[in-house]
Amino acid sequence: MIKSPPTKEYLREIRDFAKKLALKAGDRAMEMRDGGLTQSYKQSVELVTSADLEVNDLIRDGIREAYPEHVFLTEESEGAAAARPNLLSPTWIIDPIDGTVGYARGHFQFCISIAFCMKGQIQVGVVNCPALGEIFVSIKNDGAFLNDECIHVSDTDHLENSLVATGFPHGWGGIDRLVARLGDIRKRCRDIRRSGSCAFDLCWVACGRIDGYYEEDLKAWDLSAGKLIAIEAGAKYGFFDENKRDELPEIRGYANLATNPHLYDEMMSILAGDNS
Repeated sequence: MIKSPPTKEYLREIRDFAKKLALKAGDRAMEMRDGGLTQSYKQSVELVTSADLEVNDLIRDGIREAYPEHVFLTEESEGAAAARPNLLSPTWIIDPIDGTVGYARGHFQFCISIAFCMKGQIQVGVVNCPALGEIFVSIKNDGAFLNDECIHVSDTDHLENSLVATGFPHGWGGIDRLVARLGDIRKRCRDIRRSGSCAFDLCWVACGRIDGYYEEDLKAWDLSAGKLIAIEAGAKYGFFDENKRDELPEIRGYANLATNPHLYDEMMSILAGDNS
């Protein structure tokens, strides 16, 4: 375990390594989609393709070779849903393909998401969107970048002029509540978008393509890299409901909200009010 705080040099090394690995993983995902995929389902509802599994192994094996002492949390890990990482040791949180359904159907809204954590915090985030040729990267306290250009959240200052993204869980539990909340937001904003990928949406908040994003039921691998990128691009980030799953706040998946600073308080009021 690394006991001292991570240095900028160390985090830049991690960033550069993660970026190369994400690009390699993205290339492989595109190759496999072009060549045809096998598909199965987790818990009868969540799609898994052969590419999810192969890209997961590609990323995991690359990290193990370079940093054998580090630990992992990936979507495709056995028991991932019940894992409770403390993030104190160097920890990689990976979604090999975030947005699998869209990916399998030929959409462009999917990505490879790689986050590096230690000392209890997300320190590096890399999100590769290979269908668009776009890669987002960030180091904590060092800004956010898209294809090496610095990015910032939008300046939209009225919710009525905003584009807001959201997502839905794979199952139908709580769907009436989710639709009611969606209606409350839709009445107040310009329009709603849904990409099917949390990391993708958070990066689009970061670069100003959308103004806000909220979702109720996320996992650490969905959000970790994109969360850091959005915050480093100037987003405000918080939670519109109680921490019902008692998750570590840094990678908490329940009731997440990310917006530009102008819209945060109004969106938080709407979303939280739905649960009061």
